Amino acid sequence: MTKNEIFTISNAMSFVRIFLAAPIYYYISVQENMLAILIIILAMITDWLDGYFARKWKQVTILGKVIDPLADKICTMAGFIALSVYQDLPLWITIVIVGRDIIIMLASLIVIGQRNLVMVSNIPGKITVFFISLLGVVYLIRLEALKTPFVIISALLIIISLGNYAIGFFNHFTGTNEH
Repeated sequence: MTKNEIFTISNAMSFVRIFLAAPIYYYISVQENMLAILIIILAMITDWLDGYFARKWKQVTILGKVIDPLADKICTMAGFIALSVYQDLPLWITIVIVGRDIIIMLASLIVIGQRNLVMVSNIPGKITVFFISLLGVVYLIRLEALKTPFVIISALLIIISLGNYAIGFFNHFTGTNEH
């Protein structure tokens, strides 16, 4: 990996997102939820800019394909752990969310190591992340009537997405999917 593949604007945006995990956790822990939401929005903007610059300036790198989803998962974990520890999000759903992310990261590392392929997210995974994000928003802005429905929807989508990812990982290992 060359210096030009490491020091890109896109990778810098991913590293910024990793550093934003600490303030997200902190502001949720002190129940400054509006500040937490603003930082989460900033993290989302860096995620969008990361992809934009990578494509526009042809800076798509192996490191970027690894660090971008890792940054997303670190921010997600920080936010949901704080919501469970300091606010009223049920701990079991945080364990399921964090467990899902850890399983996907570990399986992706295995695919990279064994097949030299970087797996990309799929539609069920993106839908799941969208609903997990909405779950976080529901808890941050304290929409009491939506808390339980979003916990249930998120849990069901996590099961579906994990099944879908399992099929994708299996296909990568058997060589039936080279994408």
